[in-house]
Order: sequence, then C-alpha cells, then structure tokens
Amino acid sequence: MSVSIENVQQGRLSGLFSNFKIHTIRVIRKVNLQHMLYFTALLTFGIGDGLTGAHMMGKLGTSMELNPVARQIFVTYGFWAVLAAKILLTMIIIFAIYFIQVKLHKNTYWTVNGLLIALTAGGMMAMNANLAVITGAVPQSSSEIIFLYLSMVLILPEFGSIVDKWTDIREIRQDRGVLVA
Repeated sequence: MSVSIENVQQGRLSGLFSNFKIHTIRVIRKVNLQHMLYFTALLTFGIGDGLTGAHMMGKLGTSMELNPVARQIFVTYGFWAVLAAKILLTMIIIFAIYFIQVKLHKNTYWTVNGLLIALTAGGMMAMNANLAVITGAVPQSSSEIIFLYLSMVLILPEFGSIVDKWTDIREIRQDRGVLVA
C-alpha cells in the first residue's frame, strides 16, 4: 500500500492507526497475571539464562558452565545454538504446563502461577550467577541455587493448589447462597 496525499486526505491512514490502537487496547485488556508470568518465565528462564550462559562460555570458556549438555552444545554448535536450545527447552516446559492446565478442566490458576513464578525465579538466579562469573564476582553456590529452585518448584505450586481449592470452596458456597467471610 502506498501512502499518498489522496489516501491521507480520505482518512485511510488515520483509519489504519485507529484500528491498530483498538486492537492494541483489546490485547492489553485481555492480558492477566498468568499471561505476564508465562512471558517472564520465557524471558528469564529461557532467553536470559541462555544468553548469559552462552556469553559466559564464550568469554571464559566452557569449563565455567556446570551443565554438561549446554557445554557440549556450545562446543559443537556455538553461541546461538545454546540460546536456541535453552529457548526451545523453556517453550516445551511452558507448553506442557499450558496443556496440562487446559486438559485438567478444573481451577489450576494459582497452581500454574506458582510454577511459573518458580521458573522465573530460577531463571533470575541462573542469570545472576552467570553475570557474577562474567564480572569476576563470587557467585552463589550452584548447589544452593539448585536447592532453592527445586524447593520453589515443589512449594509454590502447592501453595497455589491450596489457594485454588479455597477459591473453589468459596465459589461453591456463593452458588448455594451461603455467606462467605
């Protein structure tokens, strides 16, 4: 489509901008906490950890990476393959979480949020450790990071499950007309 004086005068260009604005507003209104958590999990656990890990191996050598699979991918295929593999792994995890949530046909909103928060926090801890190694600072112990991450993966979804059950009971009571405190 070419932009000409006639198109602008007829309002076609302004019509395109108003349509774009309307669709943007619709998308923003439909975004909720869980959508943002899916995005932050991908951003930190996938992209952030993959990017900082590949940069660390490129700058300081593969011996700095604790994950032997990531080391092998870096040696064999290079920087971008590590990033692509990490993003692919994260997407598989995120899609698995989503499909399980859809197939269960019950309220798992806060359970899934707990798992996504754990993924996001795990990605942040991994990025922090990688950046500490790159800058020459002393990173947190890898065993502590793994322990914290696994603890969050077990505890946060369980708390979410408790909240989901509580909200289910609350909705049932409201449907029956029982006052809920």
